[in-house]
Amino acid sequence: MEENKLEVVKPEFNGEIQAKIKSVGEIESNMKEVKGYVEELNNYYKNITFTEETIKEAKEEKAKVNKFKGQVAEYRKNIVAEYNKPIKAFEDTAKETEKLLTDTYNTINQQVATHEDKIKKEKEEEVRNYFEEYKESLNIDFIKFEDTKIKINLTDSKTSLKKQVKDFVDKINTDLATIMLQNFKEEILVEYKQNGFVLNNAITTVLNRQKAIEEARKNEEEKKITIISNKEHEITEESYEQLEQVFNKPLEQPEEVKQEEILTLKFTVRGTRTKLKELKNFLIQGGYDYE
Repeated sequence: MEENKLEVVKPEFNGEIQAKIKSVGEIESNMKEVKGYVEELNNYYKNITFTEETIKEAKEEKAKVNKFKGQVAEYRKNIVAEYNKPIKAFEDTAKETEKLLTDTYNTINQQVATHEDKIKKEKEEEVRNYFEEYKESLNIDFIKFEDTKIKINLTDSKTSLKKQVKDFVDKINTDLATIMLQNFKEEILVEYKQNGFVLNNAITTVLNRQKAIEEARKNEEEKKITIISNKEHEITEESYEQLEQVFNKPLEQPEEVKQEEILTLKFTVRGTRTKLKELKNFLIQGGYDYE
């Protein structure tokens, strides 16, 4: 019994490839039909056994397919080009419009900024004048408007800005009154001006500095009165040098003494109570016999 073979039928396409723009967004073409035909034709030639007869037919079909390929490519390019024309025109117009909008925005923005800047400058000038007048009324001459660190914004009212100025100048005036009651007020005022008008820091800094100076002075005075002692408690050249430093005047040097010899030196000392006490302690600690 002979098996039934499935006959493979070669697809046919007898028309012409067509494509055109019917309206914006709509293309009229038979590309789907051509695509279906080509898919079938491709499958057909994949599944047949070539003979002399089919070879001749295949060559003719190959030329036809190549022709269709050229036509499809040409239609594609033409349709895309046609669609791109209005897109390109729209794109160019849109870009020009964007640029014009940007230029217009910048023009308006510049005008607004210029106007607002003018308002801010007028406001700042009025507030600065108020600052100068008010500080002058309190006889304060060392502060500048920039010291207030007031930021003038467009939305700030002149009243609020002037209040900030007044608060600042009033604080300076109060601080000055406090400084005038302090010891070392001149130094405190200098420190106050240098540290950005921070009163407590200025006072603390100067007092600490003065304390350090006083301690250094005392140490220096103590160095002038050095305990001079040996086992015989002799008066030596070094003793006289120390005494000269204490009295700030040269002493009459006695003749060179022999060992164990005791000399008497008489002089009158004048000085503050503190200085005299320091001298007395020096004589006691040095083992001197004095009246």
